[in-house]
Amino acid sequence: MVHPAVSARGFWVMGDQVTVRAKLVGTALNVIDVTVPPGSGTPPHTHSSAEIFRILEGTLTIWTMIDGVAREYEAEPGDVVTIPGDAPHGYRNAGSVPATFMAIVDDEMIAFFEEAASKDAPSGPPTAEMVSRVIELTGRHGIQILQAA
Repeated sequence: MVHPAVSARGFWVMGDQVTVRAKLVGTALNVIDVTVPPGSGTPPHTHSSAEIFRILEGTLTIWTMIDGVAREYEAEPGDVVTIPGDAPHGYRNAGSVPATFMAIVDDEMIAFFEEAASKDAPSGPPTAEMVSRVIELTGRHGIQILQAA
């Protein structure tokens, strides 16, 4: 089945632009693109679902803790990052240009993104109110925010 680009749904979650490209029918798997502006990213966090990222443009600093070992990677275009379920992880764009990655995520992550979404691009850094709202939503969607790595 072809999923035309014009049928993609896009929105903003904090500073990142999320575009839902497709859902694999009969599964909980979804393909999304995420564009991360310079300086944006996620705090270290966990959730039960595994994720796969494929870097399309720019560079992301990705932090993971797998089997008790913390690792930090500079992921560049073409690199694929796999994150097991329940593994602490996070990412940040430390560069000067936007970074874009394709991800495979489950339905619960899509539900979180949709509930946390804004249709409009942010005009600046997230406000304290936006951060509080997203933190509240993480708990409802099985995402645990961790202390900074």
